[in-house]
Order: sequence, then structure tokens, then C-alpha cells
Amino acid sequence: MIDSTGTPPAVITRTASIAAAGTVASSAALFSAAACCVLPLALGAVGLGAGGLAAFVPFHWPLTIVAVVAVAAAWLLYLRRKRACARDPNCAMARPSRATFLMLCLSTTFVAISASWSFVETPLMRLLGGA
Repeated sequence: MIDSTGTPPAVITRTASIAAAGTVASSAALFSAAACCVLPLALGAVGLGAGGLAAFVPFHWPLTIVAVVAVAAAWLLYLRRKRACARDPNCAMARPSRATFLMLCLSTTFVAISASWSFVETPLMRLLGGA
């Protein structure tokens, strides 16, 4: 069955699922990068214990790689769909939504922070008084 925009539900669901997976993977990579040093300090500052967060540190690079692949795939699908609709005025697929674009931008930001964490961590530790 095709919705009112002419796009099969499977296409909409697949694109949204990949964008969501990219966001989750990049968030997990960012969380694992912050788990070793800055996150425990920040959580301790608000009264939360953070001793168990060290278990996430070994997974930083594997999660970052998975996040980069997922976000890159989501961008490729997004751009392919956008270009297909830009060329054909009677496009059978719905144009990508603004929410998808914002989700991809957020995911890309998280992946970039996670990948550059080793450069960001030292200044943050100094700022928070931990180094």
C-alpha cells in the first residue's frame, strides 16, 4: 500500500530507521568516550555516582566506527532521496522531512565529538578541575 504522498511505507520506515540507528549509535559512542573522565566528574558534581561508567571505555572506538558507518549510510539515503525528488517534479517518493535532516545533523555532531574526544578531553578536564 502507498500513502498519500505516493511513497511506499517500507521506504519511509527504512529511511527513518537508519536515521534513528545513526543517532543511537553516535549517542552511544559519545557516551562511551565521555565515560572515562569527564562524565564521572560532571555526574559527581550533581551528586550522582559514576563508578560503573568505566565499563564503557573499551567500547569507545568500536561504537564510534559503527556510528560513523550508520550516519554515513543515513546521509547517503537522505541525499539520494532528496536528489530523486529534485529531478522529477512528479516524484513518487515523499521529500525527506526537516526532522530527518535535523536528526542527521545531531548524529553527525555526536559522531564528530566522539571521534575528536581525545583532543577535547584534556581542556574539559582542566575546565572542570580534574587535571
